[in-house]
Amino acid sequence: MRNSIAHGRRNAVRIVLFQLGLVALAGLGFCTQGWQSGTAAWYGGGTIAIGNALFAWRLYADGVAPTRRIARAVYAAEILKWVWLVFALYLGLAVFGLAPLPLIVGVLVAQLAFWAAVGIFR
Repeated sequence: MRNSIAHGRRNAVRIVLFQLGLVALAGLGFCTQGWQSGTAAWYGGGTIAIGNALFAWRLYADGVAPTRRIARAVYAAEILKWVWLVFALYLGLAVFGLAPLPLIVGVLVAQLAFWAAVGIFR
């Protein structure tokens, strides 16, 4: 029998590392168009990976808890992830002036990597 909290934490780390690995490859691909494009792709993908890490951190922070507390943790984790996403994308596009296309591709690569990783790491 496995500890579901510890297993969930390990899977969260694996998923985030998988996302970062694929985003690194996408960023390297965009570096052929210049370092600014590569940086934008890494930033976009990193934004999603950090958002998922924040989600997992908040979700598993309470450990074993009553159902209502776990439900609140899920809602709080999702809100935290979305606040981070909006803030980071605003910074990337409006403040840092990163190239939009590579940034969006980085976001998509990280999100697709998340969906693939959920199926791979069980």
